Amino acid sequence: MIERLIRAHASQLQGIYDALPNPIQNVLTSTRGLFLTRNRYAPEMYRLLRELRGHENWNAEQLAACRLRALQQIVENARRTTPFYAAYPRIELRRPEDLQALPVLTREIVRQNADRLVSRSIPRHQRVRVSTTGTTGASLKIAYTARSARRNWAFRMRQWAWAGVEPRAPRITLFSSRIAPVRRTQPPFWTYNLPERQVLLSIFHLSSEAAPHYLAFLRRQAGKVLEGFPSVLGIVADFILQSGEPIPMRVVFTDGEPLYPFLRKKIETAFQARIYDSYGNTELCGLIQECEHGQMHLIPEYAFLEILDENNRPVPVGVEGYLVWTGYINEAMPLIRYRIGDRGCWQNASRCACGRAFPLVVPTITRESDLLQSADGRIYSPRALNQVLKKAASFRFCQFVQDQPGRVTVRAVPNNGKASADLAMVRSELQDLLGPQMQVNAELAPAPIVRAGGKTPLIVRQPFP
Repeated sequence: MIERLIRAHASQLQGIYDALPNPIQNVLTSTRGLFLTRNRYAPEMYRLLRELRGHENWNAEQLAACRLRALQQIVENARRTTPFYAAYPRIELRRPEDLQALPVLTREIVRQNADRLVSRSIPRHQRVRVSTTGTTGASLKIAYTARSARRNWAFRMRQWAWAGVEPRAPRITLFSSRIAPVRRTQPPFWTYNLPERQVLLSIFHLSSEAAPHYLAFLRRQAGKVLEGFPSVLGIVADFILQSGEPIPMRVVFTDGEPLYPFLRKKIETAFQARIYDSYGNTELCGLIQECEHGQMHLIPEYAFLEILDENNRPVPVGVEGYLVWTGYINEAMPLIRYRIGDRGCWQNASRCACGRAFPLVVPTITRESDLLQSADGRIYSPRALNQVLKKAASFRFCQFVQDQPGRVTVRAVPNNGKASADLAMVRSELQDLLGPQMQVNAELAPAPIVRAGGKTPLIVRQPFP
């Protein structure tokens, strides 16, 4: 309930939070952390974690049986409780291939039917509603429950166990929370979540001027678990490598963006720690995680994955296609055969040296993006900027184009007649984030800027004159 209220009034609460002194901000961060901790580390999570660890010894036949039961259950529950699926044909699922009798959902279909995809079996007060911008920059509304979040956390803790890390180990987080006022020019650029033994660092204040403060703080936190978006950790890694003195961490967990080889190399060098990468989504309908032997595994108890071509036909091993997910854990908004927009391929390899029979997948993803530098020197990753898009529901695509050091254009491809109003809102929020020194323009466009390979970057940094 508290989390639902916080999300519903996020804008107003952010303004109040920003005006408070830092010690009070720490209290509020820890208070919210207390509610999250009660859900994340509830007895049910530990029970599921023990079960999941036992599944690591399963053979292919046991995993296949688990997969079929989960598919049967999610399809039947969706037809019975969700308005969108009520008209779906009844199919007899005797093998996963039988799922191909059902249509593939595109992201646009899900966006247009977001309310009809919510299960009637979940009381309204138990639903949490969030928005995600995905790989296109277009907002999508998602529903989930505290139970779904708890189950998702158990899968995350299992990957921690693969890295030899116990639940609630002290950690430093560089994700997208606005934990410091954007106009702040002096530290602290961080806040504390004491119940989870977590330090949250701002991703909105990274600059050459602020770098010494970040590095000094991180040196005091050396040896902890580090987690964050790859592009953000890459910015920090650049500052560390320029200093010539690595900051050793216990382990690094990355999520939310592609981890390209050049990013992995400099992050691991800067932090003297092994990276464990993960592919997931806000929809809670798919999960791929890296094991201790560096292989990316489909997590078979979390979702069923198909990799299909443009015509929704299965692709051979080693051939890139679209990831199409049927998720098991999000009972509030079940998604069946959801083509999320990301890409990947089955890996042509024998069983991983880790011993788990989980399939091997290479998620190649579609978003490849530049970084944006504001007039005052702050550096923004894609995940920092897409926060301003989450309330804009009328775009098919949206990008940020920087063609001069002090100028950026919000370039949106409209989906409906409300796009102009949403564009004005995004422009205003981006102007507030970047500051008055930056000129922020906005325009509607017929199509997104697409790079080689079909990639649609969120940030396009053009050569400056």
